[in-house]
Amino acid sequence: MMDNKEFDLILFGATSFVGKILSEYLVGEHIESNLSWAMAARSRSKLNALREDLGPKAAGIPVIVADSFDEEALYALCGRTHVVVSTVGPYALYGDLLIKICAELGTDYCDLTGEAQWIRRIIAEYETTAQASGARIVNCCGFDSIPSDLGVKFLQDLAQEHFGAYCKHVKMRVKGTKGGASGGTIASAINLFQEAAKDSSLRQELKDPYSICPEGHHFKARQKTIAVEYDEDFNSWTGPFLMAAINQRVVLRTNALLSPSYDANFTYDEGNAYRGWARRRKTCQAIIYSD
Repeated sequence: MMDNKEFDLILFGATSFVGKILSEYLVGEHIESNLSWAMAARSRSKLNALREDLGPKAAGIPVIVADSFDEEALYALCGRTHVVVSTVGPYALYGDLLIKICAELGTDYCDLTGEAQWIRRIIAEYETTAQASGARIVNCCGFDSIPSDLGVKFLQDLAQEHFGAYCKHVKMRVKGTKGGASGGTIASAINLFQEAAKDSSLRQELKDPYSICPEGHHFKARQKTIAVEYDEDFNSWTGPFLMAAINQRVVLRTNALLSPSYDANFTYDEGNAYRGWARRRKTCQAIIYSD
């Protein structure tokens, strides 16, 4: 990248659970490339400890101390880089100021939030500012919702190539996953529950699968929420999938933003797939069909 920015990327929240994983990846995959990056968090001692744990290859990686609520420090951080990657959640509690500053400065930003109510809020508050500055704000860049969103886009591109039309219906079924929810994911879920308990309008919003679509969208197709049922397309029982709510919203937002869209009556649903009643399979598969 060419201009006066010091870094290509700053990882904000490097000492978090996911931040450490990403730091290990960057050290392992990009330490000998031309990528210029730094690790940022609110604790210098934890940053230094992480850098030491990452081994000799990480010795020269700069560390930056910044807190989610320290406006001066965040302005300085965002002004030094092309892209900020944030792993600091729950984003509804700690993410607003960083988004605001990136939008103002024209700094690109991505995170791995799954908090639909927060995404809706920041779009309303900062989308116009980001468009004016040229900042690209990209949420949900983790397990939610890259496999769903890009998976559907890939399938739809193939459908267009082979059949000359997009599919009106797409299903995704998860037959097995590794690992579990991080502390940040659990904290985000708890915060959402607490917000919804106090706000009836938010409870209504959470029922709307189109909640993060742009204002004025014209899509009204009824979207399905998977319960426990038999799915003949997969020849298996299916049940609810934890990340389906946010993934469905992200896929529907993409449909609303694309020109042309997949279809005015496009539907998408996700669920867990089981053999018999409860035995999980070990792979992930998707099925598409077109009228």
